[in-house]
Amino acid sequence: MPDQGETQQPAPSHIYYFSIGNGTWRGRFTFRVQSWRSAHRERIGLKNGALAASLVLLQSLLGPASLLSKITPQPQAGEFGKAENLVVLTKFGVTLYRLNEVYVLDPDGTTVRVLAHERFGPVPVPHILTRTFEYPAKIHDDGLSSTYNMPLLGSPWILSYQISDDHNSLDGKLTCAWAEATEKARRTMR
Repeated sequence: MPDQGETQQPAPSHIYYFSIGNGTWRGRFTFRVQSWRSAHRERIGLKNGALAASLVLLQSLLGPASLLSKITPQPQAGEFGKAENLVVLTKFGVTLYRLNEVYVLDPDGTTVRVLAHERFGPVPVPHILTRTFEYPAKIHDDGLSSTYNMPLLGSPWILSYQISDDHNSLDGKLTCAWAEATEKARRTMR
């Protein structure tokens, strides 16, 4: 039992999504295939191979994509709170990728269940360029970093994020057996 004068610290997931993540973040996204041979061994399929090749081609011709992320906390929702995140990758105003996520926070304070709906390209093509799926995440004890285990482009990816000391910028590294991506974003609005 805590001492009378001792205050209980907020859960890491509450710090991450409600205190720090809340708001609009803008930045850039890069994508690079490290080994097409490994992608073939992973059996990512024709569709995912074509999507990956398109991202590589677009970035080699036009540079990194613009990243927008809007996180909306819902502390009273569910058993321990939720947050919604809209992620959009664009180039010259054209949507390359759109991801709508709901983060369902576990009472343990670190585990998160992510409900996701993604779309590749500017126009929804149901069941071909869109899908709905679920995956796990973990917020680390400091509430300033996270790890997501997301299935993407036919492979399991590990997404690692670190918030800066000033709580206004974010570095992300996304890796799988055959590719890597980076996200660098700065908060533009709370």
